[in-house]
Amino acid sequence: MITFHKIRWKNFLSTGNQYTEIDFEKNSTTLIIGSNGAGKSTVLDALTFSLYGKPFRKINKPQLPNSVNEKDCRVEVEFTVNNIQWKVVRGIKPNIFEIHRNDSLLDQDSASLDQQKWLEKNVLKMNYNHLLKLLFWVVALLFPLCNSLHQIVVR
Repeated sequence: MITFHKIRWKNFLSTGNQYTEIDFEKNSTTLIIGSNGAGKSTVLDALTFSLYGKPFRKINKPQLPNSVNEKDCRVEVEFTVNNIQWKVVRGIKPNIFEIHRNDSLLDQDSASLDQQKWLEKNVLKMNYNHLLKLLFWVVALLFPLCNSLHQIVVR
């Protein structure tokens, strides 16, 4: 099971040169709500980009760096699997793909495609398409609950 601890990004999509960070350990439950355009989907894009090298939404990779700075796009995610701490760092301009295990950077000699396959097979235990199917079912099951919660809060 994957336990997410933290995700942070800068110069990613509409966010600027200062890190935006979500600490999943701050509370026992994290609920992300907001109006249209507030950045909810950016969190999902950052998560899938860091883990799989592509955003959740249909956005071309060259569009991911902030259009003002056009460089130093960086996303980092920290999580635990089977008591092993992992950190995955991805970046564009410059291109970065780092996998850290228990605060040690893994060997960078292999091609990034080989590193990606290794990450999916040995750490994440799922590929991008499996994640999309899982997220679909999570949203399908939670949407009625969130809609009811929204109606209660708005009243």
